[in-house]
Amino acid sequence: MSDFLDAWPGWAKWVWLVLLLSLAQAAFMLWRERRRRAAGRRDAQRQASLRASGLASTARVVAARDTRRRIGDTLYFIVELDLEVAATDATPALTRTLSLPLSPLHLADFSAGKTIHVRVDPATHDIAVDQATG
Repeated sequence: MSDFLDAWPGWAKWVWLVLLLSLAQAAFMLWRERRRRAAGRRDAQRQASLRASGLASTARVVAARDTRRRIGDTLYFIVELDLEVAATDATPALTRTLSLPLSPLHLADFSAGKTIHVRVDPATHDIAVDQATG
């Protein structure tokens, strides 16, 4: 066995080590991306179920901030909204911060001072925007 290793040039062992480390890094990056996408799918499912079964309410946009993240370069802007959710019979008044992908056509609908439609989960007090964003 040592004759086999001695027959290799000295740099070949380093090349194999670098290739092995690169493979480990690629595997870790793929694993992390799969976890990120699974979390995104879970969040989308939770938001969809909340839109279907949550209590209708309104919220006033206190502040709207651009996160400088985009989906499709100019297709959607990821905007962070500070909301004051109005009280309903089953929920108290709430203050929440929500990140939301918005089409440039709908940016004015979500500017500071505007009132938007939301759905509220009475058990967890989670909110979902219940109007067109894209």
